[in-house]
Amino acid sequence: MEEKRRVIYADHAATTPLEPRVLAAMEPYLKEQYANPSGLYRFGLRSRQGVERARQQMAALLDCSPGELYFTSGGSEGNSWAIWNGALGQTAGARLLVTTPIEHHSVLRACQGMKALGVGTEYLPVEKNGAVPERALAQVLERRPKLVSLQYANNEIGVIQNIPRLGRMCREAGVLIHSDAVQAVGHIPVQLGAVDLLTASAHKFGGPKGVGFLYARRGLKLRPLIYGGEQESGVRGGTEQVAAIVGMAEALSLSLERMETQRLRQKQMAAEFCRVLRAGAPRARFHSTPEGLPGMVSVILPGVSAQQLVYRMDLADVLISPGAACDNGGEKRPSHVLLAVGDDPRDALSTIRITFGSANRDGDGGETARRLLEVLRQIEPENS
Repeated sequence: MEEKRRVIYADHAATTPLEPRVLAAMEPYLKEQYANPSGLYRFGLRSRQGVERARQQMAALLDCSPGELYFTSGGSEGNSWAIWNGALGQTAGARLLVTTPIEHHSVLRACQGMKALGVGTEYLPVEKNGAVPERALAQVLERRPKLVSLQYANNEIGVIQNIPRLGRMCREAGVLIHSDAVQAVGHIPVQLGAVDLLTASAHKFGGPKGVGFLYARRGLKLRPLIYGGEQESGVRGGTEQVAAIVGMAEALSLSLERMETQRLRQKQMAAEFCRVLRAGAPRARFHSTPEGLPGMVSVILPGVSAQQLVYRMDLADVLISPGAACDNGGEKRPSHVLLAVGDDPRDALSTIRITFGSANRDGDGGETARRLLEVLRQIEPENS
């Protein structure tokens, strides 16, 4: 009997199963310690202790105070919350938000939503690789905007912004800075001290989906985005997902323990994928660079529908993405990120994203490329 071909998770954050260590940490809070953490009885107290131990564990790992961490449902809520606070303003200055055209939709649309409050948005230009020019930021800081929001690392092309430097510029100008670090936390070193607000999502670093955190520098007075009870110091109502929060803390610990070795493995897999693909498909062009997020490859395959490739690669037992998983609604529209860095719309619709992570084995980079080349050979006669 022919052995079944192994599934390759090449969209790692969206598809990788939870590690046994993370599941083991969560299990008690899904069974015998399932009480509401706001309950006054002893079972509620045990759940509350689980939440606060997780907060303390994460604060120690991130080098911040437990009181600076607020649990959320994930990156989109955290980004919206940060923009909301920036728009309402804790500093004097122009009624202006500053960001870039390559941010995640949760930032871009939150900024757009602030128009109703009379707060405008200015978009910094980015270079071909997606990097923010310091001179452009310096110019806009002269107008003292309410908030600057910059991704730590981009979710489609992998560019890593120099947040320590850009954050220092904002601090010196007396302007709040927020960073969407959803793609960065657990994968590259992140400096919370460089920003005032920072968001992360657990499933991006091996935790459960539907939970994340917002870091808010001590001294910032957060306004609620979600109203309710006294949870999260009274600024984020709603019963906490105890098991998910505990799982997030354990996943963060695990990802930071492995970060250096994983970064090397991911880079090797990405390099192997690019090498094999280039040899078999010379027309392929790459957005991502070795200096970007480890394990991420963004590649243009001219004349080929990225969405069709995703479906065909699924049949070949390889899970990939045509771009941001949050924007895969079935509608054929070019990525705003790729358009912002100068791509032709047709090329943007022919771009796929590969991300390798902890669930991948050595050799998965080359095997992913070989299966992709096989699919491309099948497509060529259909397009001729």
